[in-house]
Amino acid sequence: MSANFWESSQRAHWLFSKKSLKQARDAILENDKALVKGSSRPGESLNAFDPQIRLYIHNLILMLGRQLGLRQRVLATAELYSARFFTKVSIHEVNLYVVVAACVYVACKTEESPQHIRTVASEARALWPEYITPDPTKIAECEFYLIEELDSYLIVHHPYKSLNQLAKSMAEAYPSLQLSSDEMQSTWSMINDSYITDLILLYPPHVIAMACVYVTIVLKSPHVRPAPPLERIKARIDLLATYLGDSGINLVKTTECVQEMISLYVRWETYDEATCRSRIASLILAI
Repeated sequence: MSANFWESSQRAHWLFSKKSLKQARDAILENDKALVKGSSRPGESLNAFDPQIRLYIHNLILMLGRQLGLRQRVLATAELYSARFFTKVSIHEVNLYVVVAACVYVACKTEESPQHIRTVASEARALWPEYITPDPTKIAECEFYLIEELDSYLIVHHPYKSLNQLAKSMAEAYPSLQLSSDEMQSTWSMINDSYITDLILLYPPHVIAMACVYVTIVLKSPHVRPAPPLERIKARIDLLATYLGDSGINLVKTTECVQEMISLYVRWETYDEATCRSRIASLILAI
């Protein structure tokens, strides 16, 4: 079951439609209004799916992952756990930094890169001493809370495997579509960035991978230095369009993913980490 996305718990239980995802988040927003109104120390109304806060959570996971020396796949799994968790739980109800530590800790187990909970707690406390206690009990408690909210469905199918399969298929179909090492790296990095968006909650991994390949070949390749001849660029784009048409990959969904990735990079230009940190601090004080 876990080896096949189409028969996986991810597809059966954790792949939303845009409508169902909006409904889940609307329910959280309604709950937030009651929480903020009823608090003795009302804070700012905030949500974990705000684009700026998503970027902030992404950076928190990267920071802790670097401290622990984790592989990118572990961090991607942790980021997806966080995104899933906050489709059910309001950010007003939890200490975000403890949730991040718990997501990373559980992802280490799932991806067979285990870290002792005391190590995770120690590194998290070194990064965020105001919010993480020396006692790892809080992270352990959050671990069980996290697993419960994820309904114990922890196996994740990422677009990375799909990227390798697509790259091989494209090269076999049209040798000139073979991705260079730089293009593979660029696409891989773009997949890393896709976890800041809702894509992994809305689309199958192969669609996300194909969208990132498309952005690399169509939008990025013409701007590399030295730039390839225009004729070669146009020929590759034409071949990619032919490959897409023959592949059976949903073109509408691929286009939606491309548009979301472009929007992400536009939003990233206005990202203000200091403001996000301050907003989260005010929120935690109000809990």
